[in-house]
Amino acid sequence: MLTPARRRMLGATVLALGMVLGGAGAAYFFFASEAPSPVAAAPGPSVPQSEGSPESLARAVVDRLNAKDLDGVIELTCAQGKNTGRRELIRALPPLDPSAPASTRSAAMEFQLKDVNEFAEGYVAGIAVSYQGASHEGKMRIQRSGDAWTLCGMDSPQLTAIGPG
Repeated sequence: MLTPARRRMLGATVLALGMVLGGAGAAYFFFASEAPSPVAAAPGPSVPQSEGSPESLARAVVDRLNAKDLDGVIELTCAQGKNTGRRELIRALPPLDPSAPASTRSAAMEFQLKDVNEFAEGYVAGIAVSYQGASHEGKMRIQRSGDAWTLCGMDSPQLTAIGPG
């Protein structure tokens, strides 16, 4: 029979093991879901890189980010993300803020599309932004909204070196 102290120790050990295994499972999910898939790496006829594809939407978002066209990016965003997307992009990337000082708005940035990979609920596109010689990484989630692909979440690169000047 287990003493109360041993029972608590066993309970704590089981709880810790569960947390470790749960964390490992979550980490595996995120790493496995971003692995290149054959469809994303070499699109076949079912996923053309034409207008209306996840790749073309990702390219359009990057082009609009390079043009500092915040309204244009928001046009490509899913309905749920339009309000929060604007706020989050301005917070993460101050040069996109139309009301920012001219010195902030004129900061040179260059966005690049990295990879576009399929996952269970849509696609994840990697992006990189170069600013003042440094490169920052981010991701955008692309999902089907009705009959069109939309930007429906973004892990924006944080450009903390940019601020009002």
